[in-house]
Amino acid sequence: MYSVVDIEASGGKVGEEKIIEIAIFLFDGKKIIDQFISLVQPDCKIPIFIQKLTGIKQSDLVNAPRFYEIAKRIIEITEGAIFVAHNASFDYRILKQEFFSLGYNYDRTVLDTIPLSEKFFPELPSHGLETICNELGILNPKRHRADGDARATAKFLEILLEKDREKYIEGVYLKLPSATGKHSFSKQIENLVKTIGIYYLFNNDGEVIYLGKSDQLRVRIDRHFLSTNDKAIALQKEVKSIRVEETGSMLMGEILEHIELLSLKPKYNTPKDRYSLKYGLYKIAGESQAQWDIRKIKNDIPELIIENKQEGFEWLAKLSIFYNKNIDDFVLPKHRSQTMKCLKNKKAINKNENNSSIFSSKDDIDIKKIFYPNESMLLVDSGKTIGEKTIYLIENSEFIGYSKAELATQQTDWNLLKKRITKVPKSKYLNSLIVKALKDNKIGSLKFKFS
Repeated sequence: MYSVVDIEASGGKVGEEKIIEIAIFLFDGKKIIDQFISLVQPDCKIPIFIQKLTGIKQSDLVNAPRFYEIAKRIIEITEGAIFVAHNASFDYRILKQEFFSLGYNYDRTVLDTIPLSEKFFPELPSHGLETICNELGILNPKRHRADGDARATAKFLEILLEKDREKYIEGVYLKLPSATGKHSFSKQIENLVKTIGIYYLFNNDGEVIYLGKSDQLRVRIDRHFLSTNDKAIALQKEVKSIRVEETGSMLMGEILEHIELLSLKPKYNTPKDRYSLKYGLYKIAGESQAQWDIRKIKNDIPELIIENKQEGFEWLAKLSIFYNKNIDDFVLPKHRSQTMKCLKNKKAINKNENNSSIFSSKDDIDIKKIFYPNESMLLVDSGKTIGEKTIYLIENSEFIGYSKAELATQQTDWNLLKKRITKVPKSKYLNSLIVKALKDNKIGSLKFKFS
């Protein structure tokens, strides 16, 4: 028996998506014998592009049941059946995620129709559901709706089962890790669902061949061993052991990941894995004073590394206020209108605050004075345990390293923390990770003393 599933989700960051529509058809290989279709109230805003893609408006979900109200029905209709979806890793992951939030471990054997399409229909120009429907004459009048896509997937599964005269699906595919959800390291990582940290994958010679970070380590590591693409299969063949290092925070994970990737250069990581921030704020010399630019980083090193252009506009607006400068005086013309919008928003938000600058409009801009107002600072982040804190040390306006501290008195003792420090290489990128965390209020500053 097969439970053919399609989910429409709210979008957003991996691990934060919510179901907005679900369709499940219980299929015996020839006909549909039961079904469940429902909108779902996600209790979050639906991005406009998702509304346009699916046709599901925010107003459509106001009276829809919440996931916990339909969870029992989903369990019942999929119990004892093989979980089928087109790009099943997406639908299955989100469904497991929703059940996990209810304290329930949803576990099914999974069949993904994409790799089966690649095996049985290698001549197709691509293996997306829309292409398959067009090429094989499967009608789907409700594209990008759970009902329509699940029905189309059920029809495609019927075609696959008919074409599979050698019983590859039952005899081989459904016994693979990608279907069973079990692999050589499943037991080792089973308790790491909400664990934050970095992980190392080693080959038989003890070399690190892949390194990554996550705030859901089990889910992230599982993907390496449950994926069926060529790179994943090659990696699976080489991995002989795994090591996990808990960090307590994603910032600490990003810092360690960046340092280790530069040092170890694992063969299955790509250069872009080293950087989550890809844009830069550049200070360009001018005739009278420097002009500031925002662009993607290539070979030249910026004053500050940032996530995107919007973040750059926000920093330029801050500089305008902090240094009492007109935007026209120091921002390149192509960025002035967007920066002005940010400036107006900031002034509106801070209208009750005194924004008078201690600087003259003639002063040269030093962006470090904004994100590190003091040359020496202690910044506090979460630690691995409830009582532990990670303290980042800033000296001479540079991030120099980190220490762990449990007692409140230790967390503000500069000399003690300096003795315990784990130093980090001098790096604009590491500084920028710290600055972004400060800007996003993910870490705070501490008043400290010299012992």
